[in-house]
Amino acid sequence: MDTSVFSIRNPWRSGLLPKEPDRIPRHELQTALSWMDSRHVITIVGPRQAGKSTLMNMLIRHLLSSGAVPAANIFYFTTDDAETVTLLANIGDLLAFLRGNSTGNGRLYLFIDEIQHLESPGLFLKTLYDLDLNLKIVASGSSSLEIRSASKEHLVGRGRELVLYPLSFGDIAASRIKGVATSGGDIAQIQRLYGTDLLRTFEECAVWGTYPAVVTAPTIAQRHDELQQLYQSYVLRDVSQFFRIQHIGVFNNLTTLLAGSVGSQVQWETLARTTKSSAQTIHSYVDLLEGTFVCRQVLPYTGNVVGSIRRMPKIYFIDCGLRNSVLSDFSALSSRSDRGHLVEQVVFQELCKILEPTDRLYYWRMYAGSHEVDFVVVRGESLVSIEIKDSSMRSPEVPDGISDFSKAFTPRSAIVMNRDFAGEAMSGTTTVTFLPTAATLARPDLFRELLRNALH
Repeated sequence: MDTSVFSIRNPWRSGLLPKEPDRIPRHELQTALSWMDSRHVITIVGPRQAGKSTLMNMLIRHLLSSGAVPAANIFYFTTDDAETVTLLANIGDLLAFLRGNSTGNGRLYLFIDEIQHLESPGLFLKTLYDLDLNLKIVASGSSSLEIRSASKEHLVGRGRELVLYPLSFGDIAASRIKGVATSGGDIAQIQRLYGTDLLRTFEECAVWGTYPAVVTAPTIAQRHDELQQLYQSYVLRDVSQFFRIQHIGVFNNLTTLLAGSVGSQVQWETLARTTKSSAQTIHSYVDLLEGTFVCRQVLPYTGNVVGSIRRMPKIYFIDCGLRNSVLSDFSALSSRSDRGHLVEQVVFQELCKILEPTDRLYYWRMYAGSHEVDFVVVRGESLVSIEIKDSSMRSPEVPDGISDFSKAFTPRSAIVMNRDFAGEAMSGTTTVTFLPTAATLARPDLFRELLRNALH
């Protein structure tokens, strides 16, 4: 193997640290660090440009700064390099390379970026793990279709998966508004102290999203360029070409239709008819978009109640900036006709970042009537309903959807997120907590704890 590219990718071998990571800290770093001492293979999955390579660099910098790991024992490869793919195709050659370029003592650390480009990534990781070497493996991939399916088949009991989404609103707020992250555990107080600044930051994120390169771009024009490039390179080229999509026009039109219907029920037959395709093709393309972290389906909650809608899902994008890029609409939140759905979209993407891996996320709508609940979080046998209101409130008025859901399923807790009001009310035996949206999302630790208490 020609080591010139390897040397550039591994600058610490020449006494240099990896590239300085993103200026905005990632709370996921602590999770990854807590897994580093075990033998488990760590797989970091998530959308392209969400920060997976940056997180790897953070882990490498931590190992180097600890002083306990020799620089020669840390190896970073990316399958964007053709020679890396060739080397990783033969595990014997890889092990010989690792042994020949390390100190020969202590644990080795192997980082592999974009591992989904290998022919059999899951089998490759399983084989390395089962050799029982003193080797810690961290791998990343932009497509859950390969990485997750491979993990389920080969890494059961051997791996830990970290889903890395774009930056959380909490990380962004903490980096911009001093004191938000260190304030006490009272969301109402956070609203009083920082509400105006948080609302301004929220409205900005609702338009431009939370991809790291977009958030840190110094100008509006550069934000626009970053998102357009992401959409063009990731959705229109990488996803469609990598999976050899036959009907590119249908795929692109479907993506646009889904972006325009965020927060609304999806009818497969209507999508098929509009795109001049079949329902089977639409299903497969939506599964593909979901598997590659472009969007995600939220199914209706039935609870075995006949009066609930059983079939039509809602579809949200993983990032509202990417969604707006599909529509080529970056107008201010205050002037948008889709403002309510966009606020709902932001709450959805932040929920994805704080829910437990085993949690299930639904929506609920009555069969007869228009009352609905935007989100229902289910953990084991417990559930909590969440309604999103894009308006100011002056009193704890329980929405009809929350009231109807409480009568049907008697949950212990419900949440109403709104622009600026904090309070509490009862709906039957259900405690309804009113929370200001931006202040709540700015403190994911408090939001996570609130959900934990509601779902215990």
